[in-house]
Amino acid sequence: MIRVLTHTSDCRRLAAAARVVGIAACIAVPVFLLYGTRLGYSPIYLAHDEAIYALCAHAIATTARDVNGHLLPLYFYIGGNFWDTPIGIYSMALFLKVFGVSESIIRTPSAVIGTLDVVLVYFVARRLFASRLQGATAAALLALTPAHFIHSRLATDHIYVLPFVLGWLLCLIAFCDRQRAGALFAGGSLLGVGVYTYLASVVLMPAYLLVTFIVLYRRYGMTPRPFLVAIAGFAWPLIPLVPWLLSHPTQYADHLRMYSLYDSRHLSTLQGLKEMLSRTGVTARTDVYYEFFNPSFLFFAGDTSYINGTRHAGVFPLALALLLPFGIYAVLLARRTPMIETLLLGFFLAPIAAVLVAEVKINRALVIMPFAALIASAGLAWMLGGGRARQAAALALLLAVPLQFRSFYRDYMNEYRLLSGYWFEGNIRGGLEELMRRNPPGAGRPVYLGTDIQWLDWYWPLYLVKERRQDLQAHTVYFDPKTINVHKVPTGSSILARTEAASQQPFLSAGPLRNLTPIREPNGSAYFAVFER
Repeated sequence: MIRVLTHTSDCRRLAAAARVVGIAACIAVPVFLLYGTRLGYSPIYLAHDEAIYALCAHAIATTARDVNGHLLPLYFYIGGNFWDTPIGIYSMALFLKVFGVSESIIRTPSAVIGTLDVVLVYFVARRLFASRLQGATAAALLALTPAHFIHSRLATDHIYVLPFVLGWLLCLIAFCDRQRAGALFAGGSLLGVGVYTYLASVVLMPAYLLVTFIVLYRRYGMTPRPFLVAIAGFAWPLIPLVPWLLSHPTQYADHLRMYSLYDSRHLSTLQGLKEMLSRTGVTARTDVYYEFFNPSFLFFAGDTSYINGTRHAGVFPLALALLLPFGIYAVLLARRTPMIETLLLGFFLAPIAAVLVAEVKINRALVIMPFAALIASAGLAWMLGGGRARQAAALALLLAVPLQFRSFYRDYMNEYRLLSGYWFEGNIRGGLEELMRRNPPGAGRPVYLGTDIQWLDWYWPLYLVKERRQDLQAHTVYFDPKTINVHKVPTGSSILARTEAASQQPFLSAGPLRNLTPIREPNGSAYFAVFER
């Protein structure tokens, strides 16, 4: 009898697991097809961050060392004050190891992460609201959020924080439902590991740990055990950080200087905080915080950067301008529980790291998006629970979301693709490909690259890897147009320079440019040119 019961229980668990996998696949497949299609087509070029991360990932994939020769580093030193977080680079390294280097493969891990976000939002909403319909609604709202779509197609680390926050939220819901310490420990662990996803996570993850404490306090008072479990889960992933920072003492100070927070070389932490507030003021930072909730930013114009937005759509679908307020109302009044109110805390805490650096850029606060989708789904459910007029309005708002996304998507794949090229450093790729065309394998002619083309020292080795032309690396010379002695440049050398007169003047003064090829942008303009000495 016991064996029969055990077998029945196992079958039920397997059936439940199969249902979860089936639901996840039904969501993931269409979302990934949407997010992962034509990744190398739009955006038209790789941004410099994408090129940097890709070159670091390729180094790990091929040698297990970073570009500076360090074995499996915890953080990646890029240059100056910039250190990059590891999870995005190691994830990309797996794809490059298996599939090779191309623009599409470089961006594919982000599309996978974006897809995972949508799946996780479904399960969070399903557990939180006890409704499959609300789960599907929240997932659809996130999937069709313009900013989420855009960042799921960029090979940067900003998107990687989202699944860790959503995983934490799912674990916290599971703990509150079943009182299992393992779920609470896992949630804390996801926040701890999430610290390594994006530099802003150093602020965000402790903030969401404090949200965990609020939930625990409301349920258990000051009973210490759940607090200790959450802290232990958060702390263990950070253990490797202690010896790392001891062996790399400049990293902390570099981060502070990179974001112009304060000079840690001369100020203590308390002095630095005082200096930050006196320099920018509480009012200025309050204004920055408000701008993240400015309706124009959220629902109409979006981010001013063409990397973060198209300028023809807001961060969220326009329908959320109504669904979000209704959702906040539903959370506060209709279903007032600690876990549901956690959505509001998560939503309003999302820009906290961006406020510290005083930048209103959505890539600094992408965590706001899944919380908004969950709150908006609550607002939609509240509207559907009302009279006929409210129900009709809810259905109209829901229908407006895919219709607006269709217009956004058409613009993203056409006009935006052409207009955003300048923000993605211009057609550097075309110039590098022209250099490789002019220097076939075995030619051995020098290649001169102007240092006034920013980030070229990252793009060039990456495209040599992509085209399997590493033979040209040994023939590469970087030159400063202000100091170069043109008479020492061998005849027949291929040169990539800006089209500005100042960049080409040293060569013009030595005679006419030979075999000049302007590197055209889609609109016909040219920022770069290739010619010969």
